[in-house]
Amino acid sequence: MSSKTLKFLPLAAVILIMLSSPLASLYSVHAQSQTKTPIKHVIVIFKENRSFDNLFGTYPYGHSNALKNSSIVKELSIPDGVLNMKVEVPNYPGLGSVLGYTKLAYANSPVQQDPGEGWVDYHGDWDYGRMDGFVAYSGPQSMVYIDYKQIPFYWDYAEEYVLCDNYFTAVMTESLPNFLGLWSGTTVVSNDISPPPYLPLNETIFYQLSQYNISWGIFGLYSTRQSPPSSELGWLENIQNFAGNSAMTSHIYNMSVFYQMLKNNSLPAYVFMDDYGIADGISDHPPDNITYSEMWTVNVINAVMNSPEWKNSVIFLTWDDEGGFYDHVPPPQINSFGLGLRTACLIISPYAKEDYIDHQVLSHYSILKFVEWNWNIPYLNRDVADANLPLDAFNFNQQPRPPVILGPTPDIAGTIGTSHGYITFENGSSYMLTAVQTSEQYPVPLQIPVSELPYSVPQNYSGNIGFTVTYKNTTPSWITPAQFYLLILSLIVLIAAIIAGRFSSGSFLRSVFLGISVVLSLIASVFGIMYPAVMPAPLPPVQPTYSIFTDLGLFIMIVGVLILAFPYISRFTRKSSESLPENVRSVARIAVAAGALIAVASLIATPGIIIPLKMISALDLPQSMLQVAEGALSPFTWISLIITIVSGTLFVLQARQLAKRLNS
Repeated sequence: MSSKTLKFLPLAAVILIMLSSPLASLYSVHAQSQTKTPIKHVIVIFKENRSFDNLFGTYPYGHSNALKNSSIVKELSIPDGVLNMKVEVPNYPGLGSVLGYTKLAYANSPVQQDPGEGWVDYHGDWDYGRMDGFVAYSGPQSMVYIDYKQIPFYWDYAEEYVLCDNYFTAVMTESLPNFLGLWSGTTVVSNDISPPPYLPLNETIFYQLSQYNISWGIFGLYSTRQSPPSSELGWLENIQNFAGNSAMTSHIYNMSVFYQMLKNNSLPAYVFMDDYGIADGISDHPPDNITYSEMWTVNVINAVMNSPEWKNSVIFLTWDDEGGFYDHVPPPQINSFGLGLRTACLIISPYAKEDYIDHQVLSHYSILKFVEWNWNIPYLNRDVADANLPLDAFNFNQQPRPPVILGPTPDIAGTIGTSHGYITFENGSSYMLTAVQTSEQYPVPLQIPVSELPYSVPQNYSGNIGFTVTYKNTTPSWITPAQFYLLILSLIVLIAAIIAGRFSSGSFLRSVFLGISVVLSLIASVFGIMYPAVMPAPLPPVQPTYSIFTDLGLFIMIVGVLILAFPYISRFTRKSSESLPENVRSVARIAVAAGALIAVASLIATPGIIIPLKMISALDLPQSMLQVAEGALSPFTWISLIITIVSGTLFVLQARQLAKRLNS
């Protein structure tokens, strides 16, 4: 053996030992953590329940163009919002000329009322792309927007980094399905419900990252520093075999650990946190004070910017769903779930473009795809693979930009809004947030003058969002007006039948009018059954999707049929009772009376007409027409109502016979 060969033996031995030792796994981790971009940390801050127009509809000028002449603001790019639009929505789709309109208005407060939420409400808001159902379904409280007075720091981030104005939620419904969409690219539920059903663990980004040895972490205000009890997992409990699985729950940490990891340069590659329930009153979800919630977010972002991790991080700040708030841009339909309605997304990074409006069609799936694309791992499913990557938001050729630190200290005197909140700082402690001085926080000076940016930032946006909106099985726009006018006509004819019945010669005319009324209400109901007002959910829970007019049509039809049948029921009851012994007739009267009382009691006790209306009155909140209709016309209420009418009719007939007998 030559001397040269002997020289390389020690090196070969070292390599062999490394490959056969635990160090080999470290090498594997390093290999799997290679990224396509300088980004080594993706931090997702998932906020609650805001639409794009609610947050940024009047960006960058503010309501009434208050800052249009500001030397900074007048140079900023303009997204597809409602800045120069006079928006009004019919109080019921297709019936604005009859039932009036509600205008989009500025909410001069950090606290708003909570609009209606869920599959039915959001699909009603959307109305097959017409975007005209917000008042009828999510309620008049949906028709408000805020600006830099309430959320100055969100607007500062839009100014300094990237604002996506064609960013859509994954599913056109509330929180849980959109959490699952962000975590897996799919959902197993159509609304917020406890499991089952479960999302398979191996279909989630958490499982996938673990399989490829890529670090990840979920952070919140848990009772333990790591691996909190199952009762604190929230929506994570809807992932099968997640709770109680130490391989998963060991990646869940208290917020104090997040701040320590930032200081120690040990932050995971993928970080997820949401603000719902993060502390008392700290959430973007109405009626929480959004200004306090924004301060919590700023504190988190400041901590990232002040850490060694900033130079290779990106923060995706977005909202889980639009919360029922008005937005004017219809989403593209990529599958049976949506996409959902538009919300905002801020992309904050040292490589993010400044003053940049990203007009590309993006969604929660796009964030998931960016993680998988950046770390060279397979896409979880076809919807993720087909999503657009948010690469246009970055300029990876530029030198990493220094941080933009925002926000005042949390201890200034005074109060704002209706309540105080708490904010968690880097040592893990919580401090009371007593005030936020918002009026002078926006705008902030740009890091790079607009004239020196190496990319174009056209200030005026035409609103051409670059895709064709196509919807299958669209309910025709004439259905609702047709139902409405048919029901009005049916009621008029029904009243005419009742009036005609008062005359001795009007029995035939009454029957004709009643028959016409029944036919008209039946046609109106059939229209609604053939074309439901809301697209039915493909996943549990399944909800009624017929409009209030369909329910009213069925009700009027039943009333008309019962009135038509009343003489025949009366005649049959009288003949039948005459052939019965008196004691049997007495028992029958008692039974009918008891049945009528039980039916009335069930009507009152059922989640139906009386209790919900009392609750609505006690809450003193403006409710949507559909919310009232869902309570007033639930299936149990229908059953109780029909039984009440039938048993009540029999009771009246029995009482009349008894009265005649006593008089004779």
